[in-house]
Amino acid sequence: MALIFDLDGTLLDTLASLANSFNRSLGTLGMPTHPVNDYRYFIGDGLRNCVIRCLGNAATEQNIERLTEIQQADYRQTWRDDAVPYPGIESLLDVLGQDNVPMAVLSNKPHQFVVQMMDYFFPNTRFHPVMGHRPGYAHKPDPTTALLIADELNIKPSQVAFVGDTRADIETAVNAGMHPVGVLWGFREFTELESAGATDIIGSPHELLSLDLPK
Repeated sequence: MALIFDLDGTLLDTLASLANSFNRSLGTLGMPTHPVNDYRYFIGDGLRNCVIRCLGNAATEQNIERLTEIQQADYRQTWRDDAVPYPGIESLLDVLGQDNVPMAVLSNKPHQFVVQMMDYFFPNTRFHPVMGHRPGYAHKPDPTTALLIADELNIKPSQVAFVGDTRADIETAVNAGMHPVGVLWGFREFTELESAGATDIIGSPHELLSLDLPK
């Protein structure tokens, strides 16, 4: 058995961090900002989609490019701010590590940020591989990268549980033939995870240990 975790909304609470970065960037462009809670529904299926949602009716190609450039520059300086592991995550990872459970990360966040954040927030936990979005690869829910992770771990997809907080995560698991586990401490609600096809939906990290996961 192996586990693939999503990052934002699953391992790390980055809602305020991302919202503040996008709002600063929108302000730089003289455009309206959004309440932090709105970003629960902006985040999850890739940077470009988040930018388009932030811009709303102003989402011209020129504005998409401008906001993307400004926000990425801002985030390179501020990704540590207002980001923190969810309660119970670090102790869960300790237990899984002691049991030698293979663990990987797959995020739609740009790859360089995923690697930096995992090294910074979880320096004592082994995740391999750690994958963010890279040019030439489709975002989740496309299963390609999830299947590449299973191959790198030398394990069948059916023996992998994919743990995440959004429809994109659950559909990735379904598309890859993995066991989909939805989490309720992240950005989305039970109904979204259920309708996407989650086999299990948990309300706290340590509930993962009691699930009947693939062997």
